[in-house]
Amino acid sequence: MKKHRITSIILSMVMTVGFLAGCSSSGGDTEEAKTSEDGKPAGKIVVGGWPSGDEAFEAALEGFNEEYPDIEVEFQFTDTTSHHQALQTALAAGSGAPDVAMVEGAYIAQYRDSSALTNLYDEAYNAKELQDDFVAYKWDQAVSSDGSRLVAIPWDIGPCTYFYRTDIFEECGLPTDPVEVAEMMSTWDGVLEVAEKVSIPGERWLLPDASYLYFELFCNRDYYDEDLNLKLEREGDLDCLNAVIKMREKGLDMNVDMWSNEAYAAYADGTCVSVATGAWFGGFLKTDIDPQGSGHWGATTLPGSVKSSNWGGSFLVIPEQSENKEAAWAFVKYMMATQEAQNTMFETVDYYPAYIPAWEDTEIYEAEDPYFGGQKTKKLWAEIAAELEPVNTTIMDTAAEGCIYSSVNSGLDQGLDAEEIRELVAKDIENATTELKQQQIQTLKDAGVWEE
Repeated sequence: MKKHRITSIILSMVMTVGFLAGCSSSGGDTEEAKTSEDGKPAGKIVVGGWPSGDEAFEAALEGFNEEYPDIEVEFQFTDTTSHHQALQTALAAGSGAPDVAMVEGAYIAQYRDSSALTNLYDEAYNAKELQDDFVAYKWDQAVSSDGSRLVAIPWDIGPCTYFYRTDIFEECGLPTDPVEVAEMMSTWDGVLEVAEKVSIPGERWLLPDASYLYFELFCNRDYYDEDLNLKLEREGDLDCLNAVIKMREKGLDMNVDMWSNEAYAAYADGTCVSVATGAWFGGFLKTDIDPQGSGHWGATTLPGSVKSSNWGGSFLVIPEQSENKEAAWAFVKYMMATQEAQNTMFETVDYYPAYIPAWEDTEIYEAEDPYFGGQKTKKLWAEIAAELEPVNTTIMDTAAEGCIYSSVNSGLDQGLDAEEIRELVAKDIENATTELKQQQIQTLKDAGVWEE
């Protein structure tokens, strides 16, 4: 999930420079690891990531400080892409990484076999004892190919959600109730009908980019089977592409990237009426994109009757270069593996916990969300989460995901039909992932789990 904060451009630039310059425990600015008088970890740690993770940690920090009063936490947060680029550079250089770093779900396969990250199965951490408390398929994504190492602790899952402007739907004579909206948009013809009703040519659109309707079929990031065969053909894909073609032909989408500043501004002013993404996007709306939008957003299941899917989700890792791993692990364990911290963060930024005991607080999960007009969004996400299935993650996933957008839009520009667009997507993915696929196979061979 690419997460950006349009109000923090200057801060992001400063943080990125600091990140690469080694403003972390391994760069010499941070105290050596130590313990307090009561034997608990102490000292300073740096935590790196992207918004809205900082809001989440800040909300839960009071509880952490009560438990670990002698640990000082400094946050270094920038946009998702810059964060991952800086993290990869620092890990390769052996210095400059934070003590704790967020890793987005699309990247976890690139890190699961990395020796530059601390093995949390080691005796000092004993993370194995936490395994049954986490959603199994998210935990498994952080385990090395040979099963001997755990490099990350899951934070959240991202039940896929259709977010829509209830005020614009009402203005256009459309239903606003989540169940009715889901039914109305359960077919691609229904989606097109809604798009036409909300459209004001050149002024208002249903979606930022029609290609994201096609991405709904892949937001689980299940591009490959266990034999690394590309799984592009799936139920309803050509019907979806035909809807995408019609939407672009009629000018019913903005034809801009959904993560762009232009799209963010359009969500806030109602000129882009809806977007489909993970549950965590609710936190983006509240904290960054449309903080004044309380009461005019709704949330429901994906349009087109696309099955329940997961989009993204985050992990926390501890780079091996950290000089205060004891304090770093205390932070990770408190934030990821306590009901108090997980639900505090969930209420703050809508990161749906991968930590199962957090779900036991039924008062929170049955609560009405005033931002979403009193809708029980957490209950909706719980229902979607219950239907999620494991997927096979690979180091090719990020490249494949990029081709979904670029290749579909290229096909639209060329006037290709649905089958031709699908063929173009397949060709572009195969070309873009040739070397990565060989790397993935070699990694699996080295782990002793690949058979020719």
